[in-house]
Amino acid sequence: MKRVCDIRQVPDLEALRAWARSHGARVRYLGPTLERHPVYAATRGHVTRVAVVPERDPHLCPLVWVSPLENLEEER
Repeated sequence: MKRVCDIRQVPDLEALRAWARSHGARVRYLGPTLERHPVYAATRGHVTRVAVVPERDPHLCPLVWVSPLENLEEER
């Protein structure tokens, strides 16, 4: 089976929220980058848009870092 996904980064969280509203998707927190910036995403079908916020992530830092995109499929 061939699977296709389209993951792109948008400029900021507001652009992600606008995309999510127009596509009937919800915005969700995925986790921190290695630099401790929060990553948010919205998915509709095979299309995912991601925003990395420049402020420091307010969530506790995990003991073992895993890429926020690693488990993207599981969080649908």
